[in-house]
Amino acid sequence: MTKLKELLLIAQNINYIEPKEPNDLKWTQDEVIFKSIHIALQHEIQIRAGLYITDLFPPLKIVYKSILNKYINHFTILNQQLLQSSENVIV
Repeated sequence: MTKLKELLLIAQNINYIEPKEPNDLKWTQDEVIFKSIHIALQHEIQIRAGLYITDLFPPLKIVYKSILNKYINHFTILNQQLLQSSENVIV
């Protein structure tokens, strides 16, 4: 199983894509959480705080890793779809 620090590094290198809905009050729960993760990944203090919290309460590490895996999978697929669609436009 991938370590939390490795997942954070992978997530930091994934291209985040904003939801199409401009009104964040209409976003899904996942969209809100993903935006929050994106913001946290841009600030080292947020990453350190998350690591400290998971050290204080280890069961949170499982939740944190699960959410990061979902974030990584979601944006990997979304970026691949965008890349494929842009390749189809160029052809």
